[in-house]
Amino acid sequence: MTKQLFESVKLNKSGVTLKNRIVMAPMTTMSSFFDGSVTDELINYYGARAGEAAMIIVESTFIEDYGRAFDGSLGINKDTQIEGLAELAKAIKDKGSKAIIQLYHAGRMGKSTLNKGRKPIGASTVKALRDDAEEPEALTAEQVEEMIAHFGDAARRAMEAGFDGVEIHGANTYLIQQFFSPHSNTRDDEFGGDVEKRLTFGRRVIREIEAMKEKLGKHNFIVGYRFSPEELEKPGITFQDTMLMLNTFAHECIDYFHFSLNDYKRGSIIDTEDIECLIHKYHKNKSTALGEIPVIGSGGIWEKTDAEEALETGFDIVSVGKAHIVNPDWAEKIKNGDPIDRKIDGEREDYKIPRPFWNSVGFLKK
Repeated sequence: MTKQLFESVKLNKSGVTLKNRIVMAPMTTMSSFFDGSVTDELINYYGARAGEAAMIIVESTFIEDYGRAFDGSLGINKDTQIEGLAELAKAIKDKGSKAIIQLYHAGRMGKSTLNKGRKPIGASTVKALRDDAEEPEALTAEQVEEMIAHFGDAARRAMEAGFDGVEIHGANTYLIQQFFSPHSNTRDDEFGGDVEKRLTFGRRVIREIEAMKEKLGKHNFIVGYRFSPEELEKPGITFQDTMLMLNTFAHECIDYFHFSLNDYKRGSIIDTEDIECLIHKYHKNKSTALGEIPVIGSGGIWEKTDAEEALETGFDIVSVGKAHIVNPDWAEKIKNGDPIDRKIDGEREDYKIPRPFWNSVGFLKK
């Protein structure tokens, strides 16, 4: 049966029904206050893009005070931030979209200059493969437990702020992916070793959030998981590793899995001669349990035809990023058959883009 963009989708774990198959992708704006709290510009930016899209996924939000990966990172690490986050969630929900917030910790991708002079932390002491990378301090077993608790506390704050759900950021080389990767995780305890042990940290984070749902009685709270299907580091995460992880996590409280891709049709980045779409491999290797969970595709979706092709390729939901920056009402436009702009042609205020973010989207301006 052909999937239609504007038909509803059931999230089986939470029991929530999404009104259509369109979500706004999480994109870093670097536009919060110095302490990670919400600004009015952020509220206006997300509010302007809510409405016809089923979910608005708010950008990566650090869960611990030393977990920033960039300037202007949004925070969900203190109870004092709940009030501002509540205003942000309300702005999205009042327009008719589900409000989801992404939880992350930079891990070894952090910098001491961003985190009050503190050295980055990680699964192990292995540096990231970038020129300015600092050698991280390996988390002790006790610190790992504390970090898992930080994710649970962040989810609690999201619930108390009125968000409809959280997306666990297990992608883009941040801390959760670092625990899963054989490149960045050389531990010899319960959190490191073979691939099954390396997925333990991510599974514990999921269960911590599930426990918080139960504690607060938020049974309809959505929990998503974003992942990078492969990595270039050697040794690194393979798609076979990823499928083992997803088939394992399918038995947890996950409502959807979200591919982190720059092109929804992408093949392997490890073997460039292997051009088979990763989503095709996903369907070939998914378990029965995984097949019950919607999967989100991202990357290169601008036109309605792109979104429809992504669904035909095998995704259940489409995640739209840059097109939502240029077209705040993207979902409404494609529903009405209106033309989609490829470039910003106007003033910052016309697009409700925060000042710091405006300076980084020059490639989208005419």
